[in-house]
Formats: sequence, structure tokens, C-alpha cells
Amino acid sequence: METQALGFVLERSPRRQDHLQHCIAKMDKASHPSALSLIDAWQTAQPHGGMVMGRDFPSRRFAALLPNILLLERLERARDFRVRVAGFGMLCFYGFDPSGRRLGEIYDGENLKVRCEALGDVLRRRRPSLALSRLSHDGEMVLQREIVSLPVLAFDARTPLVLVASFWNRCWLN
Repeated sequence: METQALGFVLERSPRRQDHLQHCIAKMDKASHPSALSLIDAWQTAQPHGGMVMGRDFPSRRFAALLPNILLLERLERARDFRVRVAGFGMLCFYGFDPSGRRLGEIYDGENLKVRCEALGDVLRRRRPSLALSRLSHDGEMVLQREIVSLPVLAFDARTPLVLVASFWNRCWLN
């Protein structure tokens, strides 16, 4: 029997499909309108202490983004991050709820190293990072998303976090 979440068959999620090739490349500029709007809101919050969870995000303006976000916290003494919050769209993408898990439980080897370095850079540089993720099959792109990673602060306005939002180019529900 297949596992379902609100009618979504988790075994068919994109990350569980071994026949799909996954590649991520850095981007210089976002193109998705919602990605541009999120980056603009982040920039607007910088003179006021930065984007703070609970104060600046989530908000009605970004309610539609909530299913496609991850909120990550760097783990001290470890070169890893923990997923504090994951939207339902991310559960569907991964095929399981990544909330509470370390990235080291989701990725391994070079994939883990590259992701942790990129997230660490977001926190160190205090600047957004943009990437383009593509899933393809036999050379044909089947799913593409823009990924925006932003340095933000927890509700205490001190704890650094990374807000990762995915902007899909097509509907991929199975």
C-alpha cells in the first residue's frame, strides 16, 4: 500500500524517483515574480534589523509561499543544519516531512557538503543566495525551481536562520 498525505502519494515524490537526474546551479538574478517580491521584502527589512520570523514573515503577502519553504538553523559544533519548519510542498517534494531532521539525514557525501557550505555562506555573508534546481529524465527537464535562500532571524531577533523558498516552474503533483 502506498503512503499518502492529503491524497499525495509520497512514494511518487520527485526526490524518490531514482531515474531522475538532479542538478543545481547558482543564479545571478531571480526571475520568478514571487521570488523577486520576497527578496524585495527582505531588502526592505534590512534597515530595521533584518527580516524577523513572526514579525516580517510569514505575512498575508507571502501566504502562498508557505507550502514551499524550509526554515533551517545551523547546528553548533556540527557542519550541519536542522530543518525547523517545512511547508507541505516540501513534504511532497521529498516524500517525507523533513521538519526536525538534520540535512545529514537527508543528504550525504558531496550533496550534503555543498548544501551546508551554501547555507553557511548565506549566514556569513548575510546576503541572499539564488539557485536553479532541475530534475531531468533522459536529458529532458521535467521539473525546475528557483531557490531563494535568505539570512533571517528567529522570533527572538537574535538567532540566525536561513529561509529557503522554492518557486516552481510547473505543477508537479502526482
